[in-house]
Amino acid sequence: MGKLRYRNLVPAEGMSNMFVNIRLATSPQAVKRIAAHVGKELRRVNQSRMRAQKAPDGSVWTRRKRRISRLQERISFIWQNQNRTLKNWHHGSGKYGQTITGWDEDRSGIRTFYRSDILRFLEIRTRRINRDTTKTVPMFAKLRTARYLKVKADASGVTVGYSGVAARIARVHQFGERDRVAAGMYTDYPARELLGITPADERLIQRIIMDNIARAVA
Repeated sequence: MGKLRYRNLVPAEGMSNMFVNIRLATSPQAVKRIAAHVGKELRRVNQSRMRAQKAPDGSVWTRRKRRISRLQERISFIWQNQNRTLKNWHHGSGKYGQTITGWDEDRSGIRTFYRSDILRFLEIRTRRINRDTTKTVPMFAKLRTARYLKVKADASGVTVGYSGVAARIARVHQFGERDRVAAGMYTDYPARELLGITPADERLIQRIIMDNIARAVA
């Protein structure tokens, strides 16, 4: 299974040495508790940046490409001895051939029919309707949740990141890779950095470690 994770999240050399010294002088259970605290806070700050649609360096993510769907007004036909009418229809293709998809007025839902199953057409209105179908919801709403953005801590350090399918999706966007969007169709995604550590995050890590040590010796 693929992984996109940040391991031992104490990147600065001085802080890394400090963490090593703490491990040597502290019980494994205490180190694990500190590591878990660090991991949860790092997850929180990364979630906050994702919610703001920003990379760790503060730059705004590249917006989604605008998508315009070109639909045709209305089509009626006979299918399995039934008169069917679709609004806002368009051509497509499926596993078994060419398709017609649109809003089925009789069933009050979007339906797809294979053209080979249509006995004959009764009416075809081809006036085109352009509709903006660009998604307006924030990007990566699911990936920023604790269900997918996991924290794993032990006496050797802490990991914050993804695994499995979530890791594959996150990696594509983290590094701006190419990915398949449909059978035989690929697209190049711009880099939208999801995970990272800033100088402010490093100071946060240091403060958490020192606060935990102070409480332990108090």
